[in-house]
Amino acid sequence: MIFIDYMTVSLGKHIALSHMSTLDVIDDFASILPKLFLDTSKEAVCSEGKSKRISQYGITSSEQYGTGKERGWLFSVQLSGNYWQAIERDKESVLQILSHYITWQLSRLDLACDVCVPLDEWQDFVQKAFNTGLHIAGAGDAITVYYGSRISQFYTRVYNKTAEDTRHYPASDGFVVIRFEIEIKKVRGELVFDHIFKHDNMTHLFNQRVMRTSMCDSSGFIAQHFQKLDNTEKIQTVKRELGNLESSVDYVMNTYKDYFTAGMQSQSVVDRFLNNNEISAKSKKILAVMDAKEEGGYSTDEHTANN
Repeated sequence: MIFIDYMTVSLGKHIALSHMSTLDVIDDFASILPKLFLDTSKEAVCSEGKSKRISQYGITSSEQYGTGKERGWLFSVQLSGNYWQAIERDKESVLQILSHYITWQLSRLDLACDVCVPLDEWQDFVQKAFNTGLHIAGAGDAITVYYGSRISQFYTRVYNKTAEDTRHYPASDGFVVIRFEIEIKKVRGELVFDHIFKHDNMTHLFNQRVMRTSMCDSSGFIAQHFQKLDNTEKIQTVKRELGNLESSVDYVMNTYKDYFTAGMQSQSVVDRFLNNNEISAKSKKILAVMDAKEEGGYSTDEHTANN
């Protein structure tokens, strides 16, 4: 089943009030929650700086800053999957809330699908993604594999939801819940709002992206577990260069040179990195590349293929 995992809406100035806070905004979206909200949430509004959130119902309201604020967007509201489940995808009520604001736009929408798969299949997929040079982040089995670019309209990630949130996404021994998630940006709010509540449109869009991403998956994992449609139009995205570990090391060294210098002046930091048992597998690979470069050793491609 495909569902809304995350939505970000940028809001303009409120018509009725000249001064609003993030708490006022969050109360707007909380007003259509079921009665249970009144009993459980009033004491659970968390504050972090200029942001307010109701975690159990997945609402976060933040003050805009930088370019967004300069363009007239005063608040940013994130509505997670928990929120849409709580209101049972009440599109009309959300649109009514948005009509309180002079302007609004949908600045990000995530569509997701979960499947339960054998752990060894997930591990094989991650290993082949790493060997291919795809961007990955995380450690152990809690790894995310990324496709596309953050600046493109469609950005995809595949990750182990069980490792990220064992409490809400448990799986039996030897299995894990894997999430395929599309992040969509640069969209007209009204247009997408109409589409995401029509299951056929949402499914078609989702499967377009699955097909596009599966072409980059040498393991066949994505096609096997997520692909539903065979004949769909190709979604154009910004092409991302394949990763190169050696150039990545050079980039990190140049970008964070001041931090490395400070770290090398701390004996405890130096001792921790000298003890390879205390650093991550990815850090070990980076150190191995650095050592090989100093010794004039193997090429990055050969090392990556062998690991």
